[in-house]
Amino acid sequence: MIPLAVVHRVSIPAPATHLVHVETTLSAGAALPDSIVAAMPVWTPGSYLVREYARHVEGFQADPPALAAKVRKNAWQLRTGGATRVVFRYRVYAAEMTVRTSHVDESHAFLVGAALFFAIEGYEDRGARIYLTVPTGWRVATALPAASNPADGDTWCFESPDFDTLVDSPIEIGTHREERFEVRGKPHRYAVVPADAIGDADVRRLVDDTKTIIETEANFFGGDLPYENYELLLHLAQRGRGGLEHCNGAAFVAPAASFATRDAYLDLLSLVAHEVFHAWNIKRIRPEGLTPYRYGDECYTRLLWWFEGGTSYYDWRTLVLARLCTIDEYLDHLASEIAYLDQTPGKFIQTLEEASYDAWIKLYRPDENSANSSISYYRKGEVVCALFDLEIAARTAGRANLDAVLAHLWQRYGLREEPVPENGLQAVFEEVAHVPLGDLFDSWIRGVSEIDYAETLAHVGLTLDRAARAEAPDCSLGVRLRLDGGRVVVTSTVRDSGAWRAGIAAGDEIIAVAGVRVDAANLDGVLRGRAAGQRVDVTLARNGCLALKEVTLDPPRLDRVRVVARADAPPVAREAFAAWLGQPFPAASRAKAAP
Repeated sequence: MIPLAVVHRVSIPAPATHLVHVETTLSAGAALPDSIVAAMPVWTPGSYLVREYARHVEGFQADPPALAAKVRKNAWQLRTGGATRVVFRYRVYAAEMTVRTSHVDESHAFLVGAALFFAIEGYEDRGARIYLTVPTGWRVATALPAASNPADGDTWCFESPDFDTLVDSPIEIGTHREERFEVRGKPHRYAVVPADAIGDADVRRLVDDTKTIIETEANFFGGDLPYENYELLLHLAQRGRGGLEHCNGAAFVAPAASFATRDAYLDLLSLVAHEVFHAWNIKRIRPEGLTPYRYGDECYTRLLWWFEGGTSYYDWRTLVLARLCTIDEYLDHLASEIAYLDQTPGKFIQTLEEASYDAWIKLYRPDENSANSSISYYRKGEVVCALFDLEIAARTAGRANLDAVLAHLWQRYGLREEPVPENGLQAVFEEVAHVPLGDLFDSWIRGVSEIDYAETLAHVGLTLDRAARAEAPDCSLGVRLRLDGGRVVVTSTVRDSGAWRAGIAAGDEIIAVAGVRVDAANLDGVLRGRAAGQRVDVTLARNGCLALKEVTLDPPRLDRVRVVARADAPPVAREAFAAWLGQPFPAASRAKAAP
């Protein structure tokens, strides 16, 4: 292959238009191939949905003598005419502020590589130089290394060794606040957008807590950090929450009120802990299905329950081990995840392996039937990984646990840069534990049976306490509702509930129950005094027509779940608890006798 050189020149001449201008130059010391294909990714690693980034491309053209013609939805063919240098230009519309899409306005620019740059097919392993011409007074934060001879003035210059790195290195441009700090001798930087979104005290607290998180997580993998520098791009907005991991950094969108309450701040810290943990678990310990990345097609893996669900387990566990949250706060969080599973009938339909494989068509495309037909590999994966941790420790008398599995994955696959086989996790777990675990994988990963929490939680002296919410009636319709201009509208019907069997569907407006008019304030009152098994008439409107449905009422939903300490927990369970969370068994004020 020819020694192709790639240069991208990016400019934002009118930020208010949300348009990014890109000029890409391909050159070689000899004649270029007559045909070159430039293709934009359809997805970005870490976010498993085909997002069709090319839909935001406009004005694609090549400079003479080259000719450009679109050959696929996301690809253009360049006829070079035997030239040694080819230039093509295009614009990208960027107006969606998420961690996986680009956003440009008068205040800043956040550029996502997959949504901005074209790969040159067959030359993805070649490096590129990136010139950024930015508005006066703006600066740049990115994990891309600066070029050895950067341009001056308002032009910044960076280098990428290959296309994977270019996709993996988002760029923040603007007047953001920068906070630099070191962890174990390596430089880290927060870029906070907007610069005045939080005060000095909150910034210091966030930096200190982030350092603690990174140090705690590094200890799981032997203590060393797997990167030379790390960029944390934090966007504080009125709406939205999310994070996206990268090899040498992470991008976040979090509510502006993340520092206003204890719960909101812990949520932000868990998000930081989650994305930083990915620097090891999925960016370097990679599943076979995501190796190598194939940017034009879906990349399937059955292991997201571990790489995302397991990471979700470790984000909150990191907080409790680092003493950034209390034991009670951690157990309350775990209870909320169990409550989610309790109220998700899809757990009886879709396995965790299936949920991982179907991420491309299900998780990121929820509808009114999603809870009935699917589960989140994040949330069930987190719960299952917590149970694996306890069960492995119990079956090995404390000799092994999930931390040992994690360390083995790092040594065997991460450090060797070898992918984890798609069918290999059970073997890895059993190799570390030296005990059979097939029953757990059959039930929790490959099966759809109800999880029996009691025995596993008892290993660490815990039990579940389930109850209906305070003052709830002794029955339920089996629907989820929203208020729409004073109307009570069904958002979803719970599978196998009374409403499901009666044929009540999403979009129906509930007008009356048992002849009593219903509004948002009195639904519980209408049901109060009635019992599960009782039949009531439900008057509804559908497509402008009235209908009457007879519903057999369900038992109340036990949607208040607590993970509580058993007052009668034996010493061995109390010791196992301390080994698990690094703190003593909860005091009597939290403890509750098991029924």
